[in-house]
Amino acid sequence: MISNPAIVYADRLCDSDTMTTKLIYRIRQNQLAPAELDRLQARCNRELSELRRELDDLLIELRADADRFASEAPSLPRKTAA
Repeated sequence: MISNPAIVYADRLCDSDTMTTKLIYRIRQNQLAPAELDRLQARCNRELSELRRELDDLLIELRADADRFASEAPSLPRKTAA
């Protein structure tokens, strides 16, 4: 039987508030070397690109659903105010 691990590590930095807070603290305290900052910046850029792609995919799905619902909706007569 496969069990779920007790600790689940976030794939993205933004998925973990604790990790984000720790990184912000270390950056503000100037505790990261330039090479670490470069790696962090590259990772953040990759994650941002992934999030943008996911958002684009979700928007495409939402637009498709909206078009489908619009075409399936029965045409109801519009009421006009007297």
